[in-house]
Amino acid sequence: MPRAPDTKTRIERAALELFVNQGIMETRTKQIAEAVKISEGTIYRHFESKDELARELFKRQHASLAEAIKAAAAGHKHIDDQARAIVDAYCTMADRDWLLFRYHQLSQHALLRYFDPNLPNPVAVVVDVVKAAMARKEIPNDDANVRAAMALGVVLQAVTFKAFGRIKGPLSKHRDVFSEAIIAVLHTRTPAH
Repeated sequence: MPRAPDTKTRIERAALELFVNQGIMETRTKQIAEAVKISEGTIYRHFESKDELARELFKRQHASLAEAIKAAAAGHKHIDDQARAIVDAYCTMADRDWLLFRYHQLSQHALLRYFDPNLPNPVAVVVDVVKAAMARKEIPNDDANVRAAMALGVVLQAVTFKAFGRIKGPLSKHRDVFSEAIIAVLHTRTPAH
């Protein structure tokens, strides 16, 4: 018989639901406690504050995403295969826990400034993958940050569309088109000026 989630996990899930649906600033600890059917004080046994709870949820997902895409890329030698593997890992994580993934996407602008730069970072992982592909001469050698931003934009914008109901169903359903778009972006030659 599966074990019931512990109180901390229940607090986190209730907070995620409220943060996604009404915003971090608009959510009160009293609402989280009511959703979990605990006293408000119980939240403070697990988290110093609502803001710490929000940051912890973001930090954990941010680092987990970085590790997943780093591992996906490491399993392949060519940028095209790495791009497909990264997209697959990204979509799999989104589909596995859409609430957490949506929270990460919608809250990154508010919470990224609190992220420790020494922890794994998905953007840094993608930039490193792009730089390595440039060094191997698989893609044009220009600004790796611009290439990474364009590649990430393909999936990040899709997540935003899904978050607001414009894309239905699992992201994995679209992984092939995401991968091919990213590969095209990475191989695009920079026009001469």
